[in-house]
Amino acid sequence: MTPVHAQQRIADLRAQIARNDALYFKQAQPEISDFEYDALKRALGELEEEFPQFLTKDSPTQRPGDDRVQGFREVAHRQKMLSLDNTYSEAELRAFHARLTKLLGTDDLGYTVEPKIDGLAVSLTYENGQFVRAVTRGKGDRGDDVTANVRTIHSLPMQLAKGEMPRIVEIRGEIYLTAAEFERINAERAAAGEELYANPRNLAAGTIKQLDSAEVARRKLEIVLYGLGYCEPAVVESQTGLQKKLSAWGLPVVEKSWTVHGIDAAWAAVGELDRLRHGLAYGTDGAVVKLDNVDQQREAGATDKAPRWAIAYKFKPETARTRLHAITIQVGKTGILSPVAELEPVLLAGSTISRATLHNEDEIRRKDIRIGDLVEIEKAGEVIPAVLQSFPAERPEGAREYDLFAAVGGKCPVCGSKIARIEVAAEDATGVAWKCQNYDCEAQRAGRLGFFCSRRALAIDGVGGVVAAKLVELGHVQDPPDLYDVPLGTLTTLNLGTAEEPRVFGEKNATKIVAAREAARGLPLEKWLYALSVPDVGETTARELGRRHRSFAELVYSPLLRAVLKKAELVAQREWEAPASRKNPAKSDEDKARRKELCTRLEAEIAALDAGPLAGAPGDIGPAVAASTQEFFASVPGRRLLKKLQHLGIDPQGTVAVVGVFTGKSLVLTGTLPTLKREEAEQEILAAGGKVSGSVSKKTSYVLAGEEAGSKLDKAKELGVPVINEAEFLRLLAGG
Repeated sequence: MTPVHAQQRIADLRAQIARNDALYFKQAQPEISDFEYDALKRALGELEEEFPQFLTKDSPTQRPGDDRVQGFREVAHRQKMLSLDNTYSEAELRAFHARLTKLLGTDDLGYTVEPKIDGLAVSLTYENGQFVRAVTRGKGDRGDDVTANVRTIHSLPMQLAKGEMPRIVEIRGEIYLTAAEFERINAERAAAGEELYANPRNLAAGTIKQLDSAEVARRKLEIVLYGLGYCEPAVVESQTGLQKKLSAWGLPVVEKSWTVHGIDAAWAAVGELDRLRHGLAYGTDGAVVKLDNVDQQREAGATDKAPRWAIAYKFKPETARTRLHAITIQVGKTGILSPVAELEPVLLAGSTISRATLHNEDEIRRKDIRIGDLVEIEKAGEVIPAVLQSFPAERPEGAREYDLFAAVGGKCPVCGSKIARIEVAAEDATGVAWKCQNYDCEAQRAGRLGFFCSRRALAIDGVGGVVAAKLVELGHVQDPPDLYDVPLGTLTTLNLGTAEEPRVFGEKNATKIVAAREAARGLPLEKWLYALSVPDVGETTARELGRRHRSFAELVYSPLLRAVLKKAELVAQREWEAPASRKNPAKSDEDKARRKELCTRLEAEIAALDAGPLAGAPGDIGPAVAASTQEFFASVPGRRLLKKLQHLGIDPQGTVAVVGVFTGKSLVLTGTLPTLKREEAEQEILAAGGKVSGSVSKKTSYVLAGEEAGSKLDKAKELGVPVINEAEFLRLLAGG
């Protein structure tokens, strides 16, 4: 492979990993299995090793994932919360032991082997035995404060049992949902005609990131604790001792673990766990092998991403073989056509599978999957069915390559409108896909209504895919806001079944929808903007637009969006008119002088925009977002939505950013301040119009440093970023 091809492949792998990170960490809706995801990272790591000139510090192979989401306060971990390196191979597990042997100068190493719990990683802080905070892993150095939600976990004590305990301790663990509770929740959703949750891990992760603690309490989450972060003073000398200490404090710990000597005994323990794991209370997808001795752990150290003294051996996902009878097409809220495998029913991991995802047409061709093939399927993350591969040797005669356009006759299978092949980067697809061109397609309407009511949008619980499709099918809803015009009686008598086998929605479920939709009236502009599925406007972009506009009326005629488009036009003109332009080089000295003068004027216009309407505007609001937002609200569907909201008396208000001494500035905090707590300093910065960042870069305005400031202070000095102490910070706030 040439360096050019390698660089291209590295960029493609990083883009794929970034998309799947967002689906897994941010949305708790992974599309691929852990095995497939790890294969992507492994391929990237191998290329970066072969072509080290393309390795960067921000590569996904060099850092942990990031599970932070909008709506939660960020809190720094006193000690970094890292992820684990993974392996699926006995040979690689033994290579891990060999590396430690060389690093520590001995092969007499003791290990603990524990279940790798399939949940959401969290760090709990206890001060003098009292629970004070729960924070997700986030991006390793800081995560989301989910304290209120974690307090709802009944098995977690708020006060440690009496005995020796540190002044401050961070205890690491995993939040999960039992299989029984998962089935109970899904049974309730099925009875209400709502879409079922995919698996316990995704539901647990999504639940802990809910902003409504009362809803979290209704979903009986559990927790198990197994690791140590910052601890003052030190209280244990081994991982085995830590487990005993956690139990003595009354904390829930892993049901089964092994303390062994040598890699042979560790491998035997992994095998025993594999045989026992289906009987554990929590889902487990592997075994974690750790050095038992804490001093040896410290000596082994860690990379920026993972400790060198621990590794996760991942069990291979359960698979089954079955016959692919047909490929059907689903149409999503954006009009993307997604192929679905219709299978001969087969038992896999405790359930009967008859359908599986094929992702997109390019994936079908890459795997050479054809109708009639014998295929291998797995439950991605042990739950989501996916087709892994076909077996051409078992292929029936005459089986042809799948052609989606030909299969649907070039038309949307739902509304019959023309389809087009386009490049996309949306929630339901990436790369190239076929799209229905009819905005008013019934499938798109149902998808938009379901999304409008989803937890991440307006949280109108009760309107899942089944209910949304029925409301659209019966003509009750054209655009999502039409839901407000559907009477309680109509919702109550809504038949989600058939004429022969009716399944009435019921008054209880209907009343819940009416209450939730009324509550949603008061949500801010950013939520409504996201809920209306404006093209190219995701959660982050919607939040930034909501912070800079007071209402939809102001957004439609936004000076900010016009300025973004004007700047893009000026930048393009400057690049074209530049005397050294490759595509349009100057023809003479006179032409060069004229164009140099023109570029100077263009630079001045660009600078005026940056200092004026674009001051403090984030990169999320670029020309693509500006253009699609303006085009959408100028279109027939967009004008229709705004008119409907006006008719309903719904006028969401933006959370326009505060203007203060730190407006347009980014600050980084490091170390312990003399009088201010970190949270207090962060609130002061936000109240003064500034942003708080977790890392230092050339764009950082100030680093606020206290005692025991670490690497961030060194980075600030290296980059020449101004460093201020608490006194200077308070003087700036006071206008001094």
